[in-house]
Amino acid sequence: MQVEGAQWVSQSMNFDNILRGMISLFVLSTLEGWPDYLILWTDAGDDFDSGPILNNYPYIFLFMVAFIFVGALFLLNLFTGVLFLNYRIVEE
Repeated sequence: MQVEGAQWVSQSMNFDNILRGMISLFVLSTLEGWPDYLILWTDAGDDFDSGPILNNYPYIFLFMVAFIFVGALFLLNLFTGVLFLNYRIVEE
């Protein structure tokens, strides 16, 4: 179905280029709004000009769960732990 005058606009969190992909993965690792992004990325179209296709990438859920476990629960805690150890107040 095509609507006269309608235009497809891509979402802000996407993987169209490397920078946007890295920002999207960082936001995913902070667990900010990940269920919304799961729906958006599952329904992503096949090319730049197409709109969303219902359940086009059903296996993105496995990637997101694995990335959340590794990125959010392990690497983010490791990063804050290293910062804490390096910038703590040293008493002599």
